[in-house]
Amino acid sequence: MIKFQDLGTLAAARAHVSSMRWRMAVGTLFALGASFVLDSFAAGFSWFLAVMLSTGFDAMLGHSYLDVRGTRERSTSGVLFVWGCAFSVMITAGMTLYLAAAGGGPGRVLGALMAASAFVSAMLFLFRSPAFMMISAAPAAVCLLVMPFLPFLPGPADALMGALGAGCGVAGFFAYVLRAAYYNTNMVNGLRLANAQAKERQTEAEVKRAEAEAANRAKSEFLAVMTHELRTPLNAVIGYAEIIEEDMNAEGRAELAGDAVRITNSARHLLKLIDQILSMASIDAGQAEFSPRDVDVRKLIDHAVKAVQDDANIGGNRISVRVAPDAERAFSDPDKLAICIAALLSNAVKFTSNGLIAVTVERTQQENRAWLSLAVSDTGIGIAAEDMARVFAPFTQIDGSATRAKGGIGLGLSIVQRMARALGGELTVTSEIGVGSTFTLLTPQLLAPVELASELERVAA
Repeated sequence: MIKFQDLGTLAAARAHVSSMRWRMAVGTLFALGASFVLDSFAAGFSWFLAVMLSTGFDAMLGHSYLDVRGTRERSTSGVLFVWGCAFSVMITAGMTLYLAAAGGGPGRVLGALMAASAFVSAMLFLFRSPAFMMISAAPAAVCLLVMPFLPFLPGPADALMGALGAGCGVAGFFAYVLRAAYYNTNMVNGLRLANAQAKERQTEAEVKRAEAEAANRAKSEFLAVMTHELRTPLNAVIGYAEIIEEDMNAEGRAELAGDAVRITNSARHLLKLIDQILSMASIDAGQAEFSPRDVDVRKLIDHAVKAVQDDANIGGNRISVRVAPDAERAFSDPDKLAICIAALLSNAVKFTSNGLIAVTVERTQQENRAWLSLAVSDTGIGIAAEDMARVFAPFTQIDGSATRAKGGIGLGLSIVQRMARALGGELTVTSEIGVGSTFTLLTPQLLAPVELASELERVAA
């Protein structure tokens, strides 16, 4: 079935209409050949008029089909156009059979060349629409099949006139063959050019990707080095501020001691942000070091809870911890697990007020392997469904006002997700606005050093 809205059908119709003058010229050559073979100028002129009228008629219908824009109107015009083309080919087929039957040997040759030319014409101009091409080529194909069964009778023309008529047929047929060769050459050259351009674009894309990866790795290495360098003077600031605080308290100068405490707290906050950037840069650069060993999971959680307890109390939050007996021990990297737990707890405390934060650790069995499922649930503000895709993006803050009030640069959850993947696990979230969120960290309970190396390479890549 022909789809008249299809771009291929429209392209075929456009090619057919644009070839009208060409088809008329070759048709005139065949009409001249028919007048020679039949030894009748009237027959040739009649064939010439039939070719001109039928070709002009289907070209007019083609213009109508191409100019119409409505779906229903275009389909109607398309049907008329197809029938017009089929009618034009049937006229050619009728003349072809008449020449083969009444023109003798030269007529048989001229008729065969005309039918073959009509067949080539359909394939040449309508190949973009196979169904349209088959309909237009069918009458010519039928002529070629029927022609051998026609009785072979002597023609009215003498040898010279018959040779001239057959020569016109040969010239017309070769005109179509040469045009088909020209089209084919242009198509092949176009495909070669497109292929060469595609290869060039692919090469450029690969080069740019390699440059981007190198730049990203260089950036991560730079951040890793710089954050290491920043930590040394910052630790010195914290140490001297604590000394000043002790001295001021000893001298009873409480106001200056309070200033020293604020310096210490600000420096520790800045150190925490630098540690986050260092962790992110180390993973991106593939330089994060993993040291799997026996881990007391409950102890890690207790330390993380103690670190955020003051902020939780300020926000009126309660923290509950439940660790299943078979999930209290693990063989993993304690430092990386501690970073993940601390970040999840800090995020829950940050976005929860006068609520409950529950930490639950259980052991699950998946694919014949033991996994730790560590879930941190809160009764905070929750996350909208449209924001779920952005929650793990680095330097992204879903609730900017709340985050600014509490501090942070939007790296915590992104670091946890990358750490989880580097440990061979995953971080997922479920949430509902106004109800709260649950972040679940899933990691292998027993992790081999080889797995850590491969997973780190995968995350860095």
